Amino acid sequence: MPKVSPRAEKIFGRVPTAVNLVGSALLITQVVVGISLAVGSDEPDPVALIPPPPTMNVVPTPEVVAATPVEPPSPSPTPTMEVKRIPEGEIVRLKRFAGAGSPVIGQVKDKKARLTFVELGAPWGRSQSLGTGPIVDGTYSKRQTFVTEEYGPALDRQWWADIDSQRHTAELAPGESLYDIAAATLDYKQSRSFPSGTVGVDLASQPIKNGWVIVRQMRMPESDAGRKSRIELSAVAALNTGTARPGILWITIPDTHKRLWPDINRVIASVRALRP
Repeated sequence: MPKVSPRAEKIFGRVPTAVNLVGSALLITQVVVGISLAVGSDEPDPVALIPPPPTMNVVPTPEVVAATPVEPPSPSPTPTMEVKRIPEGEIVRLKRFAGAGSPVIGQVKDKKARLTFVELGAPWGRSQSLGTGPIVDGTYSKRQTFVTEEYGPALDRQWWADIDSQRHTAELAPGESLYDIAAATLDYKQSRSFPSGTVGVDLASQPIKNGWVIVRQMRMPESDAGRKSRIELSAVAALNTGTARPGILWITIPDTHKRLWPDINRVIASVRALRP
């Protein structure tokens, strides 16, 4: 309710008390006059003191535009590993490479892989057991190796020759042969241990005592880092050792040391199952 102005209060204050007793009609007249004077005064209109309601800002509704469908990028195709195989059942014997190769200095006995084979002398390092650290069950248990070349702008990269033995990572599946194990191991090596674009060509596939061996030529693309080796001979022998998991022997030598390719003949000819 709006308040009466001070000016009206003065007007009401000058009205004699006796007049107020004359009657209700006169009192009403005075009230009306007081209100009229109040309205005509310099005081602000009480109604004007009430602020107007706030103006509502109308937010325009954005126009819905249909999104243009974007096709997902096509995945890059995985390079297919190229291998020229000798079919299973076809026997192609490994030729004997000319030269003396490395000297024989002993016999390796890998009890974990249940294999035994010759140990070679220099330039090969001594055969080492690899049963601890990052090497775990199912991977190499014996290794003999040496660096065949250093390359790269700072000569900070190395290429190696290897002789490794291991127990296969799984039992033979029904219908799986030792040929299958040897071929799968070479495929794995070609895809993981050689540059992309390496072409494998099987040179030999033949039975050995209690096993099967495949020899593959790895034809590597030219190296941007300056690696000299372009061809490597790799052989895998898979043997039945009397346990559920075959023994695996792997030897690989690049063409920078082709004078040592006779070592492949010597190692493969010497491998036997190590009976308990």
